[in-house]
Amino acid sequence: SSRGKERKSRKSIFGNNPGRLSPGESATLAKASGKGPFDVMRQTWEDPCSPYNSPASLSAIIRTPKCYHISSLNENAAKRLCRRYSQKLIQHTTCQLLRTYPAATRIDSSNPHPLIFWLHGVQLVALNYQTDDLPLQLNAAMFEANGGCGYVLKPPVLWDKNCSMYQQFCPLERDLDNKEPAIYSLTIVSGQNVCPSNSTGSPCIEIDVLGMPLDSCHFRTKPIHRNTLNPMWNEQFLFRVHFEDLVFLRFAVVENNSSAVTAQRIIPLKALKRGYRHVQLHNLHNEALEISSLFINSRRMEESPSGNTLPASMLFSTGERKAAVTYKVTIHGIPGPEPFTVFNVSEGTTAAQLLHQLLATTKGTESCAADYFLMEEKSFISKEKSECRKPPFQRVIGPEEGLVQLLNSWFPEEGYVGRIIFKTREEKLNERNIFQEAKEDVAISSEDDSFFVQVHDVSPEQPRTVIKAPRFSTAQDVIQQTLCKAKYSYSILSNPNPSDYVLLEEVTKELANKKSSTSKPSQRILSDQECVFQAQSKWKGAGKFILKLKEQVQAARDDKRKGISFTSELKKLTKSSKQYRGFISPPLQALPDSPQSKDERSACGLTFSDIME
Repeated sequence: SSRGKERKSRKSIFGNNPGRLSPGESATLAKASGKGPFDVMRQTWEDPCSPYNSPASLSAIIRTPKCYHISSLNENAAKRLCRRYSQKLIQHTTCQLLRTYPAATRIDSSNPHPLIFWLHGVQLVALNYQTDDLPLQLNAAMFEANGGCGYVLKPPVLWDKNCSMYQQFCPLERDLDNKEPAIYSLTIVSGQNVCPSNSTGSPCIEIDVLGMPLDSCHFRTKPIHRNTLNPMWNEQFLFRVHFEDLVFLRFAVVENNSSAVTAQRIIPLKALKRGYRHVQLHNLHNEALEISSLFINSRRMEESPSGNTLPASMLFSTGERKAAVTYKVTIHGIPGPEPFTVFNVSEGTTAAQLLHQLLATTKGTESCAADYFLMEEKSFISKEKSECRKPPFQRVIGPEEGLVQLLNSWFPEEGYVGRIIFKTREEKLNERNIFQEAKEDVAISSEDDSFFVQVHDVSPEQPRTVIKAPRFSTAQDVIQQTLCKAKYSYSILSNPNPSDYVLLEEVTKELANKKSSTSKPSQRILSDQECVFQAQSKWKGAGKFILKLKEQVQAARDDKRKGISFTSELKKLTKSSKQYRGFISPPLQALPDSPQSKDERSACGLTFSDIME
């Protein structure tokens, strides 16, 4: 109909119909034959002689000259603008409000991905709140970092003219030359009740890095078989990020057998602090699960530019804003009731500046900064309990050394943890003397002062255990270490006293002739104060120590005594019966010429022997 044709001619993804112009605008857009309004508009915009090409902005096309005017676009039209005119769309949103809404073809009330619109500076992204899907969860995470006030400041590269990449940033580019990305390390350590509705599932964690296409990636941990209460992954992932201001991390707990998501959480990368953290999980309706969480370790590594490359964090932000970013530093050893104190520092804060700040805010310290210094201490972590613990590495931090660079240089994956300690010059001298004395003591006592001993039959759950003990350890010392290291069982819990146990030594001597049968092992009980190392060094064959209760040993002794007495009595009876048989047999042999027949003699002999028995 004519009304439909008129409505179709009025519709345009760029705003009003060219026939309806605002006051002061020239009617230069004319409809060509066989072409739609969008084609004519695009042709006129791209024409070098067109007046719309001179300002090179979308404001002249979307026709919202006032700052309080808002343009509403369908998601399909907004995506076309993002793909074709990415930088011009960013330039338009610096001074104009723009709104997008889901397309009418989404009959299932699904939502478009809002991140592509946020990357282009679109202020209002309308979503269907009746559908709890990934875009709606991402929208909740966007406004969750500042308490849900409803307003989030756009990244500086989208509006600040002092930024190096202003009007040069294209979010859809997949190749950023001369820009060194930041490297993030994320370790999924463990989880707590990750599948509340399924206690026998096999969970695994999927990590999605959501950002511009160049930064987006996906990771997946290995599944833990039938353990949703406290699964342990301890897997580390490394990923690169160029544009850090609009990057989100999504943690999804996936059941390995059914591939169903049981819990999830989305966190902005800027809101994730370094170090060990518990991340509370949400259900699919984005409601918090009180007892479900993930234990993670995250940190940002310093960019290492090489050649003509520059750190991407400097290009996408201004120097003033980067200097205004604060970091938290923990200082140990400050006089006071607390064992440590947390200070806020900037990226350019040096050790001398933090020391002056510390002396100004801490009571009980003198005003002279020359009497104090900051020390870096790295404590090495032993993977096994039996491993010898190394002394910590300590060094004095230089006055002009940056603290943020120092924190970024620590690598816990290498087996150590670092901290900063507040020290005085007097403490340094005293520690130097103590360290010298300890070094002399170590030189006197060699590393061979300890030995390994294996104890068997510790508990039903732990048939054997290996402990490292000094050479002068007695049987009671070894028993005490064994009970401390053993797993809990009913027998250990009911008899926790080491004096109720003894060590049983069992040694099998080596035979000179290998073809002969194996000899029987000899056993003996060690006394409580007997040296275990000396007893073990006397072995001339295979031996072992067995943990026994004194009650069990006493019962075995009683049984053995009863067995010996019974055997002796049996031997006496057997001997007496043999004597009677030897006394009666001669008369039977001395009558060979008796008138009795052989059958009668044999019958008489059998009857008599039966009577004697």
